[in-house]
Amino acid sequence: MIGFLGKIFGHHDQTNNQQSGNTAVAVSSTGLQVSQPMLTVHADIRELLWIGDGKFKNYVQIPSDDKITISAQGVSITISFGMDEEPSLIYMGLPVGEAREDVERPPYYPTYKELTPEQRGIYWKLLANPYDNTIDIGYVFILYYGLERFLLTDKYETAIDVILKLRDVHQNKSFQSYSANAVILTCLYWQRADIIQKFMKSLDKEYELSFSSNLFLLCKYSLGIPLTAVEIMRMAKAFEFTKNNYIKKYPDIFLTALSQNIHELYKSDEIPWNKLLTSSEFNKLSKEETLIFANVSIRDKSIKVPSMLSSFMLKKKLYDLLDKSHEDVKKQLAERKKNGEVIPEAKGTPPKKPKEILAFDTAQEQSLLNAYNSARSNSLDQHFASISLQDFYYKYRNSGREYVEKCIEYCKDDISRLPEIQRTYIDDEEKKVLSYQWLTLAEKKKRIEEIQPFYANIPAFKRLAIIYEKDKNYENAIRICEQAISFYSSGNIQSQVLEFEERKQKLSNKKLK
Repeated sequence: MIGFLGKIFGHHDQTNNQQSGNTAVAVSSTGLQVSQPMLTVHADIRELLWIGDGKFKNYVQIPSDDKITISAQGVSITISFGMDEEPSLIYMGLPVGEAREDVERPPYYPTYKELTPEQRGIYWKLLANPYDNTIDIGYVFILYYGLERFLLTDKYETAIDVILKLRDVHQNKSFQSYSANAVILTCLYWQRADIIQKFMKSLDKEYELSFSSNLFLLCKYSLGIPLTAVEIMRMAKAFEFTKNNYIKKYPDIFLTALSQNIHELYKSDEIPWNKLLTSSEFNKLSKEETLIFANVSIRDKSIKVPSMLSSFMLKKKLYDLLDKSHEDVKKQLAERKKNGEVIPEAKGTPPKKPKEILAFDTAQEQSLLNAYNSARSNSLDQHFASISLQDFYYKYRNSGREYVEKCIEYCKDDISRLPEIQRTYIDDEEKKVLSYQWLTLAEKKKRIEEIQPFYANIPAFKRLAIIYEKDKNYENAIRICEQAISFYSSGNIQSQVLEFEERKQKLSNKKLK
């Protein structure tokens, strides 16, 4: 396997590997001060960068018909590569400018080659310290794309170590979801129970829990790692347990009750998988589509895996455990209250701070409106200008209802123009391909045929759903969720589909009350 991957990704020359371990990497000094002819690279990632030219080159273009098929524990993955080259590929000859604060953020699906010199300056700032959470997530994704590719090589363990550190500081939900899914599948393929344990121990922050519960369960089952009480509590919703009041308010008491029930039933502190799901039941599970790769040069970015949560018996056993623990906590709290005992203070949201009334910034509004109007000739550019206006007006929601209405106006406008945005994106990509002088006409035609419509996170969907929910306008909130589900389903962005399906269900329940 490693030999084949080595052929695809290019062998690493020993000399170059040693050189890339130096404290700095030479790049074009265009736009840099003479006193800074070198840009530093953090020690963690010196051997985890893809270089496209010069003496450090370690990447070769992959033929689009090359494929890798991985089969392990009921999971079959076929990975193929498109005509696009690796988006994190660094070209040493490209100019690097000053990393100024006023530099425009990178676009969706960014590549190093297409960054402006100033944006490359910021990217090199990230390479010097990839754990700087003040740097825009777009630059983090460029680095992460390359790390995903390293997951398919013999450097996967080093890449995972870096990914876990990145997950600890970069809170972006999409990054958390993609990176967790990729780490879990990598551990599953390489059969590395030790690394998956390291991954589980790293989940010490709320935002790090944004990933596929099904994939997590599948990995634990495949590697024979028992389920713990903490994990069952965390995934309670996945087992259709919705009475989470005590889990939220009294997590320590609930955990104690759940642990006692697990020990009483299974004579162990954890639940072994042979008590939850037999091998014959596992083999009958239906399959579900799961997003795995964010890297745009990897054509097949989602795979079909066994749906652990489609097992009725698995969900029922875990639901019953949670339900019994819920009743035990309820009874325990009632008895303590009756006996006059002190009940631990319920955990919850801290007292609300008084709503801050901001002074409206007329100058900034005019600047954003000018940028929006100037972008009318390109709907994709106007889309990003619209997001800035949506954020701006929403910031002043406590200053007057008129700003909420302005936010709604630009959100609805942005959503209504999504088909136009997609057409513009395809046109822009076609023009870009046609400008590549090094491609033959046949290669250009093939690349144009492979261009996919623009699909990305559209903030307007979530913003509108939240506004309507706060207004108790559940019908409109549900309608927006349905629009979002339709859009993200067309682009196969499963994480967003699931998020809006859950939101829709919550809204439907509120509407019925």
